Amino acid sequence: METLGILLKGKSSGIFKNINGEYCRISSYYIGNNQKFQVIFSKDWDDIATRGAINTTSEKKILKLIKEEGFLLVP
Repeated sequence: METLGILLKGKSSGIFKNINGEYCRISSYYIGNNQKFQVIFSKDWDDIATRGAINTTSEKKILKLIKEEGFLLVP
């Protein structure tokens, strides 16, 4: 079973790209003992977002997004 940590190759964030050329930055962070995830749909922080951001505590929701939309980590 893949986890977000494996997909991010042990880092706390990474840029992903899908086959449609859409980029997203996925970040994992902690507030207290709670792990949170953030998805920003743009290539870099200064780019214009292509859709609304996702903030969640559900790793399953992020993994589902990556799988269903065909996102792959950009090397």
